[in-house]
Amino acid sequence: MNSKEAATDLVESPCFPGNGPTVDLPGLPQPCFIVTVDTEEEFDWNSGFTRDRHGLEHLHKMAPFQALCEGQGVKPVYLVDYPVANDGFGAELFGNWAKRGVAEIGLQLHPWVNPPFDEEVSTYNSYACNLPPELERAKLCALYEIVEQRIGVAAISYRAGRYGAGARTPSFLTELGVKVDSSVRSLFDYRRQGGPNYARCPLTPYWVQKGKLLELPVTSVFGGALRSIGPLLFDRAFESETMRALLARGGMLERIALTPEGIPLSKALEAIDLALEAALPVLTFSFHSPSLAAGHTPYVRCEQELETFYIWWEEVFAHLRKRNVAPSSIAAIAGAAFG
Repeated sequence: MNSKEAATDLVESPCFPGNGPTVDLPGLPQPCFIVTVDTEEEFDWNSGFTRDRHGLEHLHKMAPFQALCEGQGVKPVYLVDYPVANDGFGAELFGNWAKRGVAEIGLQLHPWVNPPFDEEVSTYNSYACNLPPELERAKLCALYEIVEQRIGVAAISYRAGRYGAGARTPSFLTELGVKVDSSVRSLFDYRRQGGPNYARCPLTPYWVQKGKLLELPVTSVFGGALRSIGPLLFDRAFESETMRALLARGGMLERIALTPEGIPLSKALEAIDLALEAALPVLTFSFHSPSLAAGHTPYVRCEQELETFYIWWEEVFAHLRKRNVAPSSIAAIAGAAFG
């Protein structure tokens, strides 16, 4: 979920471990990829956060994407939040896919719609890492329990909504038995919105707590003639939207995320090739579930854009096949890492 209320000053959130020992993944076919879906309620992306002004209509439109993935041998990871897990249709839908072994179910925390509701609803508090530690823990416990009770899955993967993981998050996750976190969005800095800074975090999997919690970063890469010094230019170049646009248009430097949301197909294929050139062992794709129905996100506003969305995935899967990048899963990656 993106911010709607940007702050003007940099705000330092409690830091999630942004580096750690590299993880060996013996026996895992490499390179490989996973598809993660931030599975969440619909809301107005141009308004502030609320506890109750949201919907779940798009859940009824998710089956075609699941069918596409199954046809490609891809097992999507649905990172579900509290409203989705607590919905009768949603719980049955994801529970059935999990039982059939054609999808994996993980956790995603949106604090403003996840009990207990002891905090003020605000942009700052939309990052779980900014909550009092005992409240972040209580919300995570409530989320874990509702997914286990309603969907029937003891989740082992997690992504903080808005990527809002903090210094205490790893301990809370390991307490619940979560083994894989995917909250780190490498090359992105959310401090102006009150969130974490992942600008210098690795693109490769690493140990947050060795032997206990693995980080599987969401994949983004630098493209352009200056990509080799992208990290050095990042803070200065990406501080200004004008500078970003000029560098991208000039083919000098751009940041490309592996997502169909806002990333044209040609750029996504380029990013895949750049990730393979960098020898990344795992490519982690992501998007928001409301994009699977027209009219719920800025990325899929009409039926024509929904058709383009599906074409994007078909072409990306074809390119991954061509480049011998195999589909994988959270279970397979965790199995390789933990032995």
